Amino acid sequence: MVSLGTLPHTASGRSEPTHYHVFYTAVLQLRYGHLSKMTFMTLWALGAPVSLVRHGIMMMFVPFLGLLGFIAIFPIYVLRKARIHTDTRTQPSIALEVYRRLFSKSYVRVSIIYLFSSYVITQIYCSEFSDLNVFLPKRDFELSKVNEKRIYISSLSVYIALAYAAIHCLQDKDRLVLPSVKTDPMLRVKRIIYPEFRKSFLLSAVLSIAFIPAYLPFRGNIWRISLYFARFLATLHKSTATGSFPITPLHSFLLSFTLLFMWNMANEMCTIYLTLGALHRGKGISEMSSDPNGTLLTGLRRGSKRQFTRRTAFQELRLIAYSDGRRRDSIYKDVEKPSTWQQISVECLNVLQSLRNNLVINSDIPGRTNPQQSVAPVSIHPGSITSPTPPPLKMRRENIFLSAAPLNQSPASKLERRILEGLQDPQAVQSSTAIVWFQGLQKWLRRGREEFWTHITSFLTTPYGAPFRCTIQRRVSKLVSNRELVSDAINALADLVVNSIVEDTFGTVQRDIPRILNEFDQTITLLDSFIVKPPLHWSDVSNKKKLVNGKNPIGSSNAIELDEVDILVEDLAEAFDRIVHTFDKYLLGMGLTPEVLTRLNNRR
Repeated sequence: MVSLGTLPHTASGRSEPTHYHVFYTAVLQLRYGHLSKMTFMTLWALGAPVSLVRHGIMMMFVPFLGLLGFIAIFPIYVLRKARIHTDTRTQPSIALEVYRRLFSKSYVRVSIIYLFSSYVITQIYCSEFSDLNVFLPKRDFELSKVNEKRIYISSLSVYIALAYAAIHCLQDKDRLVLPSVKTDPMLRVKRIIYPEFRKSFLLSAVLSIAFIPAYLPFRGNIWRISLYFARFLATLHKSTATGSFPITPLHSFLLSFTLLFMWNMANEMCTIYLTLGALHRGKGISEMSSDPNGTLLTGLRRGSKRQFTRRTAFQELRLIAYSDGRRRDSIYKDVEKPSTWQQISVECLNVLQSLRNNLVINSDIPGRTNPQQSVAPVSIHPGSITSPTPPPLKMRRENIFLSAAPLNQSPASKLERRILEGLQDPQAVQSSTAIVWFQGLQKWLRRGREEFWTHITSFLTTPYGAPFRCTIQRRVSKLVSNRELVSDAINALADLVVNSIVEDTFGTVQRDIPRILNEFDQTITLLDSFIVKPPLHWSDVSNKKKLVNGKNPIGSSNAIELDEVDILVEDLAEAFDRIVHTFDKYLLGMGLTPEVLTRLNNRR
């Protein structure tokens, strides 16, 4: 290898590359176009048989129903694009999560979109059936009558829209997880058709049946409101009496199934096309730039509000580090300061640093001080210490035991003073009684508090108290909110280091190996401490029962499962071992920290 210090330094500065988000936005717009085209063609194909039966063969080739269906579905795509995020937004307990997700402005926005979509689809559905017209059939001399079946179906569509909006928010359908393996989007769409069909079938049956008792208490109000607006459209009879209950099982189920299946497929298809990943037409997104490495770095940098762009950039970095030798070679050979490798390693290690800071700040685990940043102790010589002469004490001449002269007191203060003076008892009988009374009150409050917490703990152990438990699993999901990004940063950094032993001609990577191993060791140590002694909330009664002497019984069947942390520990340990195995001959001369050497000795 050639030492980096012998290379000439380039004086010219780097030009600012085009941001990664610019190219990624263009790719996403293209994918949105493919998604919209496939949605329109699918809705046209589904509406063609209906047009053939109802309006003849000529209307089958006119995409009227497909266009209306696309108008109903497209706002959902706009909603999903505006609410994209990659981090988990878990709340401490199930009850708190339900409250914050459903009683929020976010739920109102989602509900408005689904209400609009439901209205359009319901109008299309009702127009195809004569028994769902707004007014019942009548003879020429009769006044118009409102069709309560149509009111029932319209109310059902509102009910389905609000229920599905709640499902959308509770399941956090806007969170995207990029798959590690790229597959054909059409193949993924075909795979989800049957599961979504079955899910929609079951959910539509449940919601249609549940709507019957939900409609009964509001039937009279809904009927009167409907009559009020119907009088603007036709002359109605003055009677406001309702007829028989307008239950329509077949229409209720078919409309519910149509709405739910279309919404489920729309959401799944949107997720599929938005998570196609960092490859576009077989190449990385940064390849579209004239400066691929510079563009990739703009996507990796922290502090950007575009978290989905950063997540995709780290996925591309992992693909480059694992399988793209040409791009790795360009990273190693770009030695203009600051070099591309230095910037990439800094961003990957910043991900680990952010993870450690998040765990230390939000838990009771002490962070380990970096030995390279420790402050050297200051030597103190005994002879140089002198005791300064203390200043003389100021003596007060007046009698300090005399009570101060009362200032201008308010009437309330004077009243309080008279009450306090009246409570004074020279024989201390009343004072002793008051002390006994206060001690009894204190014991009663302490006993009441203990009984209260006993009842609270007993309630939390029951199934009814489960939604109110602040479990460690939910806390970990919040602390490690972007586990996939951390895994990509770890594996990309390890792959670049491992491949550098053959491909790094200038030796730009080997100098940073001690720092990388030290960061890996610090993170593993912190995560292990978190697993051994997880910071349990007082309400997490189910996991507290599993502790043995205040610690998590790791390895036993009764151990507390912390999936996100376990995965990160495995990734870090594997990356650490791969680097150590690759550079085993050169590690002793690299100046490793004592903690890293200890871990090396334990693994050998």
